[in-house]
Amino acid sequence: MLKILLILLPILYCNNSAFSGEFNTDNLKFNVYRNDSKIGYHSLYFTKDQDSIKSKINIEFEVNFLGFTLYEYSHQNVELWIDNSLFELRTETDKNGENLSCNFRKINDDYQIDGSFRKKLIKYAPVPTSYWNKKIVANKSLTALNTQDCSDLEFTVSYLGQDLIYNSSLLADHYKLLGKESSGDDVDIDLWYDNKNKWVKMKFVKDGSEIDYILEQYDSK
Repeated sequence: MLKILLILLPILYCNNSAFSGEFNTDNLKFNVYRNDSKIGYHSLYFTKDQDSIKSKINIEFEVNFLGFTLYEYSHQNVELWIDNSLFELRTETDKNGENLSCNFRKINDDYQIDGSFRKKLIKYAPVPTSYWNKKIVANKSLTALNTQDCSDLEFTVSYLGQDLIYNSSLLADHYKLLGKESSGDDVDIDLWYDNKNKWVKMKFVKDGSEIDYILEQYDSK
């Protein structure tokens, strides 16, 4: 069975000048490639008012071989952030026929987690593995909320400097996240953000396959 890890979805050492605390809410669409073959897309649409940001995320993957579908993945995620803190999250995921969910909401002074992996009250607002919010790379280590099933993901994070990406047309800060998911599988993710805190690229390897996120406007493949 072919497996592709998508951690959605959702906190590290960084140069402080690179993250001012302001979140970039430009709408995004990534074309997603597996070993240089396009398998789908990851789109993000934002609405905001004075104190809140709402993000709608949609991910669709399909891996085919010789006319057969080997793997399908679908993920929908709606997040509400108030005063730069996660207030509510609702996700549904179909991972090759396995149905997963993650629901999160602030209730008074507590935060309710209710997902496929666990149900729990916690005392803090986590950062979800949706990656658009550069807050996920704000500290050397973090416990992130896996938006697929509400499990924890433990990361250590390194700032790797600036890279010229997309045929040297865009300068971006490069971060490395290393950790483990609840199953014990290793997680190794590279993330890039531009100087406006916009998420502009991601890459990871799973089961010997390289998964590459390319912003649609830079995709020449």
